[in-house]
Amino acid sequence: MRKKSGIATKLALLCAALGVIGMSATPQAADPPKGFHLQSPQLAPELVSTTGKETANAISRGEQLWADRNLGANGLNCNVCHPSGAATHPETYPKYKQQLGRVVTVQEFINWCIVVALYGKSQELGGEVLTALEAYQAYENRGQIMEIGVPGP
Repeated sequence: MRKKSGIATKLALLCAALGVIGMSATPQAADPPKGFHLQSPQLAPELVSTTGKETANAISRGEQLWADRNLGANGLNCNVCHPSGAATHPETYPKYKQQLGRVVTVQEFINWCIVVALYGKSQELGGEVLTALEAYQAYENRGQIMEIGVPGP
């Protein structure tokens, strides 16, 4: 008699706990019972709803920040160089940027623009400000033709 593998044993215990009848402890070629999935291919409706709302909020906040002349100290904003987040190609990051002399993420380069171009304070990577600006930038660039991301100014 063969010993059950770890995954097969766990599957058998899960099936027993859920009351699934007729499912063998060893993997079979047959389809699993209807309505039973070890990993559901569908996300919970609550998660889908929350994801949509939170993403929309981040995009909206990013749009506000993109036009905010108080993000820096010189009265400029992101819109001066990049109207409506255009031509920023966030899909090409991470990539080498000569300004920093290394490969950077999109948030690192947005932060560089805030500090160098707007004379603003450095923002926390992964924080609310850079995440919102990145969300807006990505949203505004959706459907654009992807560029290869060659180093540029």
